[in-house]
Amino acid sequence: MIGKGGRWLIILYVAFLTVLFLMCSTDLIIREPERKIYQIAVIIEDNRSDNYSNFRKGMDQAAKEFNVDVHFITLYDKADSGQQMELMEREQQDGADALIVVPVDEELVMGKAMTIPVVFLQPKIMENPGDGTILIDYERMGKLLANEMQNEIPTDCPVWMLTDTAGQSGMDRLFLKGADAVFSEKGRTVFVTAWDPETVLRTAMSALGENEKVVLFAENPEILTEVSGLLAENPIAAEHVGGLYGRGNTVPILNSLDSGRISGICVTDDFSIGYLSVRAAVQVLERADSIPVTADIYYIEKKNLREPDYEKLLFPIE
Repeated sequence: MIGKGGRWLIILYVAFLTVLFLMCSTDLIIREPERKIYQIAVIIEDNRSDNYSNFRKGMDQAAKEFNVDVHFITLYDKADSGQQMELMEREQQDGADALIVVPVDEELVMGKAMTIPVVFLQPKIMENPGDGTILIDYERMGKLLANEMQNEIPTDCPVWMLTDTAGQSGMDRLFLKGADAVFSEKGRTVFVTAWDPETVLRTAMSALGENEKVVLFAENPEILTEVSGLLAENPIAAEHVGGLYGRGNTVPILNSLDSGRISGICVTDDFSIGYLSVRAAVQVLERADSIPVTADIYYIEKKNLREPDYEKLLFPIE
């Protein structure tokens, strides 16, 4: 038998446990720290937003993990550094906690004074890149692609470099610079031509002999996509093309690579770049160490397009 005093002790003990449970479950004692939702604006360098599909997937994944609200902004006019700096200022005034910027004019944009952290996706490696920077060496990418082309195309086959002179970005110029350095060293005949879908292919093909061929090198993903489409529509012109090369990993480009219209492409791991750029911005905001990262570059042909590692890189799952 439990005495009267014992019953009171049991009642008090149960009451104590009940109160303790209620206090814990209602955060009166153990309170989860509220984590700030960071507002991060991403300002890319041109209006070809379809080239950023995997990049955005990586950012979305990081946004979920690091409690971040990310929104994309593209320039109204391609390759307009003044407009890009205006957008940076606007986003700062509108309350963004940090910016992620793909600079049009690296020296000019990176020299702009800002009161919030800015993570740059740089098209070349600087001597002092700064915290949170993601380095993308497009000059090295051009060299890699040109060296692969040297191994695949006949030595007497000229290369036509198709460029966008009106809207050429910093990454386009560096990509061409790297490729041209390799071709010059190897003594390859190179023609640099402003891309015009209405006339360039027709003019180039009409100047060739019956069995002569040229290799086409596209400066950017947009030109690469257009050329591939035109060759699909014009089989006579396609017979004079000994190869079509460039950079980019959009769905149309990958489909053209798979079909054989594009011979080879250089790509970066855009999913990882997007993820790391958001992570770097959060680290800078939280005053953590953020070491600059150099993105890996890959050369891909049709024969290795479906390899597991490349499938994961080109078709990431969030």
